[in-house]
Amino acid sequence: MARSATHPPSAPQPAVEVRSVPEGERFVVTRAGTTLDTGGMVWKLENPSRTLTIDLHDIEMATAAVRSAIESYLRHTIRLYSVGEIAGNWAVLRMVVACRSAAEAVLPYRILGEVREQLKPHEHYRLHYLRKFYNWCCDQGFDGFSDEVAFEMNERVFGGNDKGEAVLSADPQEGPLDDREIYALTNALRGARVTGALTLAEQAAVWLCVGLGSNSGPLALLREEDFKSITAEGTAGKTYLLQVPRHKKGDVQSRSQFRARKLNADIGVVIEALLEENRMADGGEPDASRPLLMRSKERRDLSREGELTDYLYHHTSVGVLNLVARAVKKLGVISHRTGEPLKVTVRRLRYTFATRLVREGASQRVVADALDHTDLQNVAVYFDMKSDVVERLDAAMALQLGPLSQAFLGTLVRTEADAVNGDRRSRRILHSDRSKGTLKPLGTCGSFSFCGLNAPVACYTCVRFQPWIDAPHQEALDGMLGERQRRVDEGQDPRMVTLFDTTILAIADVIVQINEMRRAA
Repeated sequence: MARSATHPPSAPQPAVEVRSVPEGERFVVTRAGTTLDTGGMVWKLENPSRTLTIDLHDIEMATAAVRSAIESYLRHTIRLYSVGEIAGNWAVLRMVVACRSAAEAVLPYRILGEVREQLKPHEHYRLHYLRKFYNWCCDQGFDGFSDEVAFEMNERVFGGNDKGEAVLSADPQEGPLDDREIYALTNALRGARVTGALTLAEQAAVWLCVGLGSNSGPLALLREEDFKSITAEGTAGKTYLLQVPRHKKGDVQSRSQFRARKLNADIGVVIEALLEENRMADGGEPDASRPLLMRSKERRDLSREGELTDYLYHHTSVGVLNLVARAVKKLGVISHRTGEPLKVTVRRLRYTFATRLVREGASQRVVADALDHTDLQNVAVYFDMKSDVVERLDAAMALQLGPLSQAFLGTLVRTEADAVNGDRRSRRILHSDRSKGTLKPLGTCGSFSFCGLNAPVACYTCVRFQPWIDAPHQEALDGMLGERQRRVDEGQDPRMVTLFDTTILAIADVIVQINEMRRAA
């Protein structure tokens, strides 16, 4: 990248504290092919998505035998496993050292129970890290480890990571977002595109999570070259494609495998704008290796003289998580289920993406492919969920839920004269009453260009719409509710029944706001 070339060299690093390490053990070749110096008390495994720091000061309280065994085992895992696997082992080994039993001459069987007490119930599967460590130490003949204890551990069944508890329980804090929540979130995102409430990077991060159901790791690895905008000959429309790096597939190098994903226009337009912004901040020229979600400063966890300099301006996977969390906090969407700001994580958006695919009739194999799973058992939980489609929505319920939905993003005005474009009758938004054969104005479009969307259905959820206080919004609400009930009576697919629910809630929100303004006057 041009940006990295213009930055000054990093500040000198402090000298590494060197200890006495067995001959041939100090320098370890990692699974990715880089060389790690383990002669100090702090080992840093640089990684594009997540750099792991192992501070051996954390195990100083252990016996010399256990300390030596842990260090040797860590070198073993560094040679063979990914950073994520090493991190899992390291977390449990630090728990081992904190146990009372760790001070004994031979690590006893009860060490298993003491580590288990430090884990949350859904983390008990992590005990397999302890068992692997114990077995390896016995095989290597380390002092302080018993073959009999290893045998007892091998008789235990720890189970796997709980799959789908938050999904099946429809937990309002941890599970998938329901229809109203995801509509409110995406509507607020569209509004942010107009108002500038979010940076382009924040918009892109949230949209990619919503549209792809991706984990944060692959998003952190995305680059400019992965995005393609294709205009078909003889048409004005564009097709947006994104090559998404595959994650946790056993590859030694990051960005070794990709899956092509099609993006909708909402996401594609934001990505195009973000890439242009990145170029302007980085010299103005295209650069295939430039990160899509680009940092403004170099990462401190990567060395400028190391082998991963191509990732100096990539976010870490945690950085992407923070980007999404910060964006959602700025949007301030309220959950109708909790009455509190919507809690959104990358994981929740992944759950939401999968459950909506199931609702659309996708097979297990299609859902597994969309989530980039190689094992169908990982997606079975989404097919056991009950639908969250609302079967009933009347005027009373709409007026109650409308203010919570935040579906209305526009601006109320007292009269047509107070509106932007109020002097242009062509910008009026009209309500058609088929039973009476009349057209009545509802408000004014504040946009200076033609959007081509279906009025007034799309208008109430648009940030540019300016409904008038004295307009017949109740008639518009009754008309929408009548259309909804007609679809119910005809036995249409629930997805068709709820097609206009966001607009219904937006109109209800307008009505409630008008009533409150009149009471306060």
